[in-house]
Amino acid sequence: MKFIFSTLKKTLFWSYDRGSWQYDLMVFVILAFVFAAPNRFFPNHDKSNAKGPEYGIFITKDELGPVAPSDLESALSKRLSKLLGHPVRISRVDQVTDDSGKIIYIVYHE
Repeated sequence: MKFIFSTLKKTLFWSYDRGSWQYDLMVFVILAFVFAAPNRFFPNHDKSNAKGPEYGIFITKDELGPVAPSDLESALSKRLSKLLGHPVRISRVDQVTDDSGKIIYIVYHE
């Protein structure tokens, strides 16, 4: 029983000498966890989440082509789905003009 507690104590406090097989085993276990663990163990692993509701995606009117005002949201949704590779639901659209007068849509999605 003392052997088990001694081993746990040495492992917990990282007391093994560098180059020993115990040290190498601990490093291997840590690396195995980092590279083999599912992504859900690590928060914010998906870069597409960075473009969530707090960040807008800029789409120019030229990218969309001629679109009726009533069909604007569906056209933007299709364009975003094509860009991101998955269906999106638009939460807000802001229309702005740049310095040259071109219309730019800032699209916020969920």
